[in-house]
Amino acid sequence: MLVALAFQSISLADDPSGRAPPTPDYMRYAEDARSARLETAIRSLTLPSGQQVDLIGVVHIADDAYYQKLNQRFDRYSSVLFELVGNPARLTTTAPALLRQQMQLENPGLLTTLQMTAGRYLGLTFQLGEIDYTKRNMVHADASAEDFARMQRERGENMLTLFARAMNSQMNGGLQTMAVDDFNLFGLIRILMSPNAAAEFKKVLARAFDGAESATALIDGESGSAVLSDRNGVAMKKIREVLASPRQRRIAVLYGAAHMPGIEAMLIENLHARPVKEEWLAAWTMAQ
Repeated sequence: MLVALAFQSISLADDPSGRAPPTPDYMRYAEDARSARLETAIRSLTLPSGQQVDLIGVVHIADDAYYQKLNQRFDRYSSVLFELVGNPARLTTTAPALLRQQMQLENPGLLTTLQMTAGRYLGLTFQLGEIDYTKRNMVHADASAEDFARMQRERGENMLTLFARAMNSQMNGGLQTMAVDDFNLFGLIRILMSPNAAAEFKKVLARAFDGAESATALIDGESGSAVLSDRNGVAMKKIREVLASPRQRRIAVLYGAAHMPGIEAMLIENLHARPVKEEWLAAWTMAQ
């Protein structure tokens, strides 16, 4: 079943009804006779100055080929603004191959551990060990660990409060439940009894990720959150700083796909950017 929706960017002036344009999609599930895929978008926006911003939505575990395509692409940009809560010094001075080895020997945080473990089970690679952050045009555009902790304290926010928001949204029908239903008891038994359980689980997970942007927006709520809207604000501040130089003709923003609708909205509202192009990359490819 094809879940992904293709769309074109439409400005408000193009809609005679005066309605706001739909929230752009940066992640989708697609399939055909040959393969099923979790795909992420690259959306290009131009500014009145003629400068271009490419918003590259990513997933943090993916096929190695996906990250290598991105590495090749980064050479096209004056700057690539990237996501990382914390100090980027190690990331920007350590080659990916060496960083992978170091991470395997260390005891990383809970989130990184979960991502690396899930990647191994699903046959995927971890972003921090594949993207080459040592390129000279890589620019950190995220909060420091101290600033992020402060943002959370000011909002009274932690992982438990965000989990509670997600549960509340699902119970109230706010979250897409079609893919989530595959994770019920009978669905899990079916997956585990499959000859290729990891591949089946990967497809179900990819379908669940299809609604990541809308789900995250609901979790963010009207008042925002440190993990999403506050960090988007940090990224936007850095985008402004970089674009202040007229020599920066084409830049990229490399962030998780769930962040991108908010960053795109700020570019349109604050910098009068205009969406002009969209491209999709296969992050996960599963044979049918």
